[in-house]
Amino acid sequence: ISLSVLKDQNGNVTNAIGFMKDITERKKVETEIQKTFKLRDDFLSMVAHELKTPITAVQGSIGIILDGSAGNINEEQKDFLNTAKKNLDRLDFLINDVIDYQKLEMGKVKFDFKEININELIEKVKANLKSNVENKGLYLETKLQNNLPSVLCDRERIEQVVTLLIDNARKFTKKGGITVTSSLHQGVVCVSVRDTGVGIKQEDLPKLFKIFGQLTTSARRETGNTGLGLVIAKSIIEKHNGKIWVESKEGEGSAFYFLLAAKK
Repeated sequence: ISLSVLKDQNGNVTNAIGFMKDITERKKVETEIQKTFKLRDDFLSMVAHELKTPITAVQGSIGIILDGSAGNINEEQKDFLNTAKKNLDRLDFLINDVIDYQKLEMGKVKFDFKEININELIEKVKANLKSNVENKGLYLETKLQNNLPSVLCDRERIEQVVTLLIDNARKFTKKGGITVTSSLHQGVVCVSVRDTGVGIKQEDLPKLFKIFGQLTTSARRETGNTGLGLVIAKSIIEKHNGKIWVESKEGEGSAFYFLLAAKK
């Protein structure tokens, strides 16, 4: 029901107009859509959890064979097993992403908000990932603004976001490296992760933070990256009432940014 009044030039109410619209059919459609989304979410959650057990078992068995506990194996056999392990690890990583995404979407993730020093958090993530980045022949550096105010956030989840962004940059960078910066702008702390990688096509930018958004770049297929990590990062930042976006040009690298409110 929508109601409005009509007034004369002196501001006196002269008439009222009411509109009534039957939205029964629309509500039925909305209910069916919600049921469909729930079925999809329940299916993805079930499949992800059911796959975890056999994958963990196979990973353990391959590890036992590779370390020689089950007897000696030759170099060719090691190569085959290492290839199998690499692909299993990638599948396990994807399943963990699906589980994280489902928990976030269904509101099952509890956030523990505390005041933290964002620079200390960034340096911790850098120390954890530095060897992985350098093993690819890349550099990982930080340029952090001194004396930043603390931010109110869930430390574990923001560490997850910074880790996802750095790891994503590593996968799509073949030479050069990654620079993480922090700065303060009008009471808002900005963190950026910039790389010298392959960059992103302009038509692909709107798809980056959407689940099942298919990018046209061949680099994504080469790395086996699904992009689900970016969807998770977006969900986490939005749960902090923050904002995340990307600026990129194909062939010239990418820069991912996110904002968190500074503690007053």
